[in-house]
Amino acid sequence: MLEYGPSFSVTVIMADRPSQPFSHPPTRVELETYSIDIQLTTLPVGIDNIHFDVSLSPRFVEFTQKYVLDLVKQHANLAHFFGADAKKIRPPETGAFKKLLTDLLQAGLTRAKFEKNIELDYLLRLAVLKLLTQEVGAQFANALLECKEWIRSRGEYFERSEKAHVLKAQLAELQGDRRNIVRKVGQQLYLILVELEDLIFSKSRRALFGNEFSETYEWMNNRLLFAEGTRDDFVCLENYVLLGNFQRDLDRFENIDALFFEFLRDCVSAGERGDEVRAAWKAHEDLAARALEIRTEVFRLEEERQKLVEGLAGGEGLISRVFGRTDPAELRAQLSDVEKRHAHLQMKLEAMGTELESAKSRAEFLNAAYQNKLGEYLNQPENARRLFDPDWSGDGGSEAAGLRAQLLEEWINRLDQRGILLHVLASYEMRNIYLDYCPPVHLQQLKRALVQREELKLVEGVLKQFPAKQFSLQRIEDLANRLRRYPREQVRTIAARFAEDFMRLRRDIHNAQRLAAWMERINILRVEKTRELSRMNNSLNEFVLPDEARPAEDRVVNHTVIKADVRGSTQITQDLLARGLNPASHLSLNFYEPLKRILDPYGAFKVFVEGDAIILAIYEHESNRASQRAVAKACLLAREMLAVAQAYNARAATTQLPKLELGVGIAFQDSAPTHWADGESRIMISRALNLSDRLSGCSKVAKRLLANHNSPFNVFLFQTVMEGTTEEEVQEFLIRYNMNGIQLNEVGFQKLSEEIAFTQADVDCPMPWGQDRCTFYLGEVPIGEKLEPIVIRKGNVRQLLSGGKVGDLGTHAYYEVCIGAGVTHLIETALAASRKS
Repeated sequence: MLEYGPSFSVTVIMADRPSQPFSHPPTRVELETYSIDIQLTTLPVGIDNIHFDVSLSPRFVEFTQKYVLDLVKQHANLAHFFGADAKKIRPPETGAFKKLLTDLLQAGLTRAKFEKNIELDYLLRLAVLKLLTQEVGAQFANALLECKEWIRSRGEYFERSEKAHVLKAQLAELQGDRRNIVRKVGQQLYLILVELEDLIFSKSRRALFGNEFSETYEWMNNRLLFAEGTRDDFVCLENYVLLGNFQRDLDRFENIDALFFEFLRDCVSAGERGDEVRAAWKAHEDLAARALEIRTEVFRLEEERQKLVEGLAGGEGLISRVFGRTDPAELRAQLSDVEKRHAHLQMKLEAMGTELESAKSRAEFLNAAYQNKLGEYLNQPENARRLFDPDWSGDGGSEAAGLRAQLLEEWINRLDQRGILLHVLASYEMRNIYLDYCPPVHLQQLKRALVQREELKLVEGVLKQFPAKQFSLQRIEDLANRLRRYPREQVRTIAARFAEDFMRLRRDIHNAQRLAAWMERINILRVEKTRELSRMNNSLNEFVLPDEARPAEDRVVNHTVIKADVRGSTQITQDLLARGLNPASHLSLNFYEPLKRILDPYGAFKVFVEGDAIILAIYEHESNRASQRAVAKACLLAREMLAVAQAYNARAATTQLPKLELGVGIAFQDSAPTHWADGESRIMISRALNLSDRLSGCSKVAKRLLANHNSPFNVFLFQTVMEGTTEEEVQEFLIRYNMNGIQLNEVGFQKLSEEIAFTQADVDCPMPWGQDRCTFYLGEVPIGEKLEPIVIRKGNVRQLLSGGKVGDLGTHAYYEVCIGAGVTHLIETALAASRKS
């Protein structure tokens, strides 16, 4: 029989539970720590020298206030309160809120990438979290105020009416239900943030920064921030585990936490620090034992000295001399010896006092550090499986699985001995019934009713107060009885799950406290005078929507030129004319017109069109240089241009029309182009124009040599051997091959590396001269809400020997924007194999 609750005992099916305490030495388990925080060391503090001054987009702040107010009214069911005047209730514009929130956070992420400082995005995220959590409470108060004002606006006569008293009673109920409404609104906002993070922000951040900061952003996604108090009962029940709140509750968070610490100290040797702590306390205890022995000897010598002093005083008398007592000289000699030994031990004891204090301080220091380390272990939910799951995929084999099974049994025993196990089982089982009883029954009261018979009687009394709802007590009684006959295997499952859920709760509580501390350090400035003062002191961090960021004079700061050159245009013209077709309209309808329709998403515009070529450009202005990503967009646009040509070729194959083959060159120039006017036309003058023409070119010699190559790549550079050429002259001796390929200049690749994050991979690939090791750069480009993959191949010029043979590597590098899913699949396969190995 096992006692559960204060008044009755129950029989639990646990026949195979070991009755002996955990007798094994601490089990060595490799646990992982969890310790994540952020630093804002590169950002200026605000005008008060304490907080970080932040200004958020006024349009976003205003819309957020309206949206949160609408959510409060919806969850408070104020449409019923206003009755016929329910038109005052607007449906929440969730789609519009998501759009504004996405635009603001995407703009902040892009700015962080441009300024190469992820702390800017951290600050924006914290500011948005603070704004949302503040507005929930503020808008609840505004909703109440609006209801009171509405009653007052109906006139003095209405305020004294029975209807007004009913409405005021409804407002009192609404105020009493504040915690639930705040929780529902907060959790809806949290789910919106999580949805946008999963669908958009995580992908954009990975494209711009890689996976370096993913754990930090997971740390910021914390649902406990959006509830009043970090341990809201409904949030814990639905997402973690419901623990007790009252001082008398056995399953209070503090009790479980202390039990876990005790369990880890007694049963688990996690890392070497535990052994170090045990050794330090053992050294302190040994010193204390030696000091106690010396102290005991000192007391004995003090008693002996006292007797000798008394004997010496009595031995000087006549009676002592007559009856032959001990000679005083001998007593003095013994006293001298005792005093010497006493003084020696006293000095030794004083020396040991310093040593003992030092040993104690060291042990306490190591113990405090070990306690912190244990806390970091308990903040990592995966450690629950490392401790208790025999099927955990970690190494160790069957012996480790057996040890984990023993640890699980010991964990269940300790929960049972503290009277916590039944509370844990009740916390999980009540998820099936709480919606039917809460309210009017409180969650904690319902859980205790499953454990304690006296509490069950109280719940019965509560339910009888609502006869119209016809609450049945039978379901609660049946569940309470079932808890007391829980199969052992299910107890193991629940105990292991409880450990993991508790660790998640502990981690999220800790994270919520850290986030709240950081949010407290942020000052969201809403008064223009304060914003201007902070701006004057260069301490204001402003985050606005993209369309709010345009300066009065939006200058061009750099530009990217894309040139597509049609191969064999003369032959195409002759073939079409021979068939009686119009070459101009044919190219216009099948190539130039489709290209025009894809320019807008990339922010590109037409610079020049001639018979066999089209030149496009993408500008970066002061207002959009952080978000434009001109080179990345140019690479994607160039791929689209080739896709248009391939689509035409697929149609032309059925009509025996000439194929359309292109060579595309992309050149970036980190300065604005110049223009001169010819009537109403503006003519661009730019080094990038000339360079893009060179990059898009294809030598007839290279075309002939590589006519039948089987490589998946389309751009190759060769160099004729000539002694004494300078680096600048190398370009004149390059033989280019660019058939349906895209070449990017080196400065453009460097700019692209700043725009997005790349993963490098070295893969053996088939080349025209045989297998060769190629270096690739794989990344993703955010375009709207999508991510477009991009692969860059870094190649080296090859020497072209006499007879058309390919020689050694040259010193000049070039960059090809790869096309085709085959190349991307090749690189991703190689990266996956590398990660696996």
